[in-house]
Amino acid sequence: MDDGGEARIPLCHVAELADFFTAHDQWLFGHACVRTRGDRELAADLVQDTFEAAARAWDLLREHAGRRQRAWLLATLVHKDISAFRRQEAFRRRQPAILSRYQPTAADTEAEALNAIALARARELIEDMPPRQREIALLRWQDHLRIAEIAARLGVAEGTVHAQLHGARRKLAAGLEPYYPTGEGAVS
Repeated sequence: MDDGGEARIPLCHVAELADFFTAHDQWLFGHACVRTRGDRELAADLVQDTFEAAARAWDLLREHAGRRQRAWLLATLVHKDISAFRRQEAFRRRQPAILSRYQPTAADTEAEALNAIALARARELIEDMPPRQREIALLRWQDHLRIAEIAARLGVAEGTVHAQLHGARRKLAAGLEPYYPTGEGAVS
């Protein structure tokens, strides 16, 4: 094994594999060109992948006669080509979904304007809350603290934090209802 976890070719097989490659590479490349409809680069990749597979299976493959070795090479080339075709087809089928997922959505200026107005109104509503309620609301929604963390920081009971947040949510929901009449802007 090498550093990447790949099996190494034993030194005693290197010369045999070199001779095997020399004896079959042009013949296999011709078959690969036919399978790839003349795409020489793709054919070269297929031949390389096939000979890599042959090197990994060389302990068994070296025992076969020349005709069986060629049959093994051709079958392996065909399987690798089919597998590549299936991967490409699977990608082509998924490509529209992938593209649509990462395409930016069209700007909805009306919704953006309404959200900006509602956000400004929410800031006003929070500023108008009693100081303790405002502090708890900001610790929860702005600083993303948990209820227990807020209670510990302020030295109050967790129930007090819950009650203050409940009141703050009610005030926000009532003040923002004109902007989100169906409850889409519910505050958590």
